[in-house]
Order: sequence, then structure tokens, then C-alpha cells
Amino acid sequence: MISIYLISFIFCLTLSRIASDDYLENLSVNTGETATLICDLPEKYSNKQADFYGPTGRLLITKTDEDTGNGDRTRFMLEHTYAWTWSLILSDVSDDDGGEYTCRVSSSSDDQTLTIIKRFNLTVLTPPKIVDITIESNNNEILKENEQIILKCSARGVPPPKIIWHIPGKKFLINRRNDRNIIAFDNKLLIKNLSRTAPIDYQCLADNGIPPRDTRTKRLLPSISPELTIHSSIQSSRILLNCTIYARPLNSAKWKRNRFEINNIKRKQINDYTVELLLFLDINTNLFGMYECEAENALKISKAFINIDDTILINRTTTKTATILPKYHRISSPSYAQIELLLNQGSICKCRFYLILFLYLILVNYSNGFYHQR
Repeated sequence: MISIYLISFIFCLTLSRIASDDYLENLSVNTGETATLICDLPEKYSNKQADFYGPTGRLLITKTDEDTGNGDRTRFMLEHTYAWTWSLILSDVSDDDGGEYTCRVSSSSDDQTLTIIKRFNLTVLTPPKIVDITIESNNNEILKENEQIILKCSARGVPPPKIIWHIPGKKFLINRRNDRNIIAFDNKLLIKNLSRTAPIDYQCLADNGIPPRDTRTKRLLPSISPELTIHSSIQSSRILLNCTIYARPLNSAKWKRNRFEINNIKRKQINDYTVELLLFLDINTNLFGMYECEAENALKISKAFINIDDTILINRTTTKTATILPKYHRISSPSYAQIELLLNQGSICKCRFYLILFLYLILVNYSNGFYHQR
């Protein structure tokens, strides 16, 4: 059985032998254009027909004006310009057409021996294409404030594209800027300190001389735990409580009165980091109590408090213009025991009043009895 396979293999080799009498020509063509491979036969082969073979070793076309039908071969055309000149014309070149092509002729009477006359190394030039911009950090792409990160811009193209980093809105390229916090090297961008004051958008530009260039922008917004500030003011017959929240991302934000959530609030987005939580209180209603602004994200739950009591009415009667009340700024949460103490201040004062009245009555009765005895 093995001898049969061996004899068959030797027989196939004798059917077609390839000799070499060639030289190499390098060609470059842009994607979508037409490539022309010209093969000039030596004088001894001037009466022969040249055949062109592709990178996979396939015979592309056998004669001029051949009807190749449908499919990929419709892009190939064989021309016989002069007696010794043959040309292969490949239209609408794509990335897959790159590789080595050969021009061959039959150099024996039985057409079993092929001589390679010329080789063509076809390089298809393709414009740059950015594949992705990835983030290398220590927190699995959860960006934290003041940490160091690296942006990596991956692009492909022939020839390999050059990467240039740019900040939109700036007149300079990062590669040409002496910035100690932002450093570009190869296709990477090092940001030593991703602070809230650092640029938000970073643009990767890929260029290899083949138009068009490709660009892609990456937005970096570091995560910030909530920071709260409460402003209060009197406007006509209403009190405005404005809780300014500085955080990213902001999962939830709410106002509470005496621990119970208030639904009728207005939320105003200032920018990517800042939100204002507005609460309007009617002075003519029962509005006294402890008001709590609460903000939450994955990093922290922050709270700030303001106590509304009867001093607001005093401020309102002593001035006709809008009165700015004291500003409260508290990041950490007080204990609930402290909150209870504030909420129960009124009842404590009442108890003290009744205790003093009771002692006063005892003292008066004792004085009257002592006077009557005398």
C-alpha cells in the first residue's frame, strides 16, 4: 500500500516540474485601486503564453478575453500587449489580494515543465483603522480619583500607523507638550494623576500616510464619593433648601424630614459631577423639623443636616428682602442619638417649664403656711 502511494507521488511530480529563471518585483497599491503585473518574456520564450498564478498557487486566468463568469475571478484580466509582453490586471484590490504572484511559461514540448519568469510581491496599502482604546488601571476599569492609569490605542493598517495623542479643544499635541502629568509613548498615554481638574476627553489619532486618518475619543471621568453642601434662603412665603451634591456616579439622592423621605423635590443637573437637589417649603404650613440630604454611590453614603425652627419666622419679620440663612456643610453622618436630641428639644423645654412651675407652687404654699403660723 505504501509503495502505491509513493509511486503515485513520483508520477505527479513528473507531470509538472517547475524551474526558476526569475527575478522579484515589489508592487504597492492602495485598497480599491487597480494593480497591473507586467511580465516580459525572454527571447527564447517569446512564442510562449505567460500564465499568472496567485499567492495560493492557483492559476488565475488562462487566456485573453476569457469569460470567467461570476465570482472573484471577474476582477482578473489578461492582456497580451506585445509578442513578448503579458500583463495581469487586478481591479478593485482588497486586503486579501496581498502576497506573491508568479509569471510562468511552459518550457517543454509536452507543457509539463513550468519556468517561473518573474515574481511579484504585491503589498496592499490600507488606511489606518483604530480597533479600540483600552484602559489599564488597578481597579478593573473603575476609575478612582487621583490614581494612575494608562490608555492604549490599538490600530491596524498597512504600513503600520503612527499613533498621536491629542486633547480636543487644545492647540497642542500631547507628543509635543512637556506635561509631567500626561506622557505619551508609542501607542500608550500615561496619566499619572487622574484628578477632577484633569482633561476629560483624550483623542487617539492614527495616521500611516494612506487617507483617511482615523480618530477616536475616550472620555475619562473618575469616581468621586459624594460631597454635600446645604444652602437655605427665604423667598417670599417659601423657604428654599438647596443641597449641592458633588459626586460621580450618583446612584441616588433624596431629601428627608425627621427620617421620612420627601417626594416633592426638584433635581437639577449642573455638569458631569454636580447635582442640585431643591426643596421648597411653605412657611404657612408645619415645616419645623430636622431636614436631611442624603447622596449615595458605590464609594460612600454621605449626609448633611439642617434644623428648621421658629427662628426662621423671626428672620422673616425683621427683613423684607430674601434672607440667606446659615450654610451647613457636613460630609460625615452624625449619630442618630444626636438627631433624636435635636428632635426632642421642644419636649425637653416643656418638661423643664412644668418642673419649674411645680417648684414655684410648692414654694408659694410653704410661704403662705409659714406666714399664717406667725
